[in-house]
Amino acid sequence: MPLEKITKIITKVSGCDPETIKPDAELEALGIDSLKAMIVLFEIEEAFDIEIPNEIIPSIVTVNDILKRL
Repeated sequence: MPLEKITKIITKVSGCDPETIKPDAELEALGIDSLKAMIVLFEIEEAFDIEIPNEIIPSIVTVNDILKRL
């Protein structure tokens, strides 16, 4: 399931509690700053074999924003 993979990636990068990762959770609230966000998005691209266009990266604020791009 996509949310499970995303949860594992966010947990690995931020060290936050997996229970706090919900679709409406803001990345910043999960301890994801701009550098960590780039790492998370890179790992998501690798895990799902997709490419997230650079121009939409600033609009990715929540976990649900990531899910919409899959």
